[in-house]
Amino acid sequence: MLISRTPFRISLGGGSTDLPSYCGKHGGFIFGVAIKMYMDIFVRTPIIYDKIDLQYLKFESVDSIDQLQHPIGKEVLKIVGLNKAISIYFKSDTPMGTGLGSSGACAVGLLNALWNYKGVNKTQEELAEEAFQITQRLGLPDGRQDPYLAALGGFTVLELGADNGVSWRHPHIDTDTIKKFLSNSLFFYTGVRRDSVEVLRDQSRDRALELKHRMKEIGRQILTAFENGSLDDFGHLMNEHWQLKKEMSDKITSPEFDAVYAQTLKSGALGGKLIGAGGGGYFLFYCKDEDSRKQASVAMQKAGFKEISLDIDYRGTRSADISL
Repeated sequence: MLISRTPFRISLGGGSTDLPSYCGKHGGFIFGVAIKMYMDIFVRTPIIYDKIDLQYLKFESVDSIDQLQHPIGKEVLKIVGLNKAISIYFKSDTPMGTGLGSSGACAVGLLNALWNYKGVNKTQEELAEEAFQITQRLGLPDGRQDPYLAALGGFTVLELGADNGVSWRHPHIDTDTIKKFLSNSLFFYTGVRRDSVEVLRDQSRDRALELKHRMKEIGRQILTAFENGSLDDFGHLMNEHWQLKKEMSDKITSPEFDAVYAQTLKSGALGGKLIGAGGGGYFLFYCKDEDSRKQASVAMQKAGFKEISLDIDYRGTRSADISL
């Protein structure tokens, strides 16, 4: 029996400039971090039959890959070359459609588990690129940030060329800066799920593409703020990013979210945003100090949102044989 564990991610800068509709013409920039929330995938060989079993929100037990309804599961099994006698169980710390890159984490984690199951070693970067290519074959508007940030772990910078080139690095960020980021940030689950495909496709309009030029600049400035330890700048830049992001699509926010955002800034937060495509999922805010953080937290809790502990996963995707 094998298990793979793959972290979800938070995008800190660069917005959706990794989407092919923008990146293919202008190049993209992403700065983000993997967090200690996970997609766990268990794989084993069934004992009494040769069927393919997938357990997620639904349970599928089929005789051939083509009968599967789970699109990522079907595609990964075809790539890896497993067509019978396999049982796969998915366990996620967050629902799909909540902005933490669940499709990317799912594809990376399943590839990691099944290649390991076959005895094939793949690097984290290879798993990330393979997962990205799967999303493109499935016709999803996803970019590279979800699979790469999930696969590589820690703080990661992606430079994405218009020629489809990819370069990445783990930036040097001082330990004290990381501690300050974690202690002064607020991470809240709104309880609202949405279809990110529709939100992302709406962000491919001409006006949205113009806004992304500035969002890419803000992303680079946010990276500089982390490298220099100037996290108050990060908070203000995140607020500017959020104001631009709202102009990209009318699906990104709502009157309720706007009211909560305004009250949280009034209570002491420097800036914030909905993580991922928008429309629901998780709010991230940054506050200048502990007192401001406490006041902003109260505002979010009054809105009925659940505070989630925020920590960083530095390992990225991994897998292990846990047979007993």
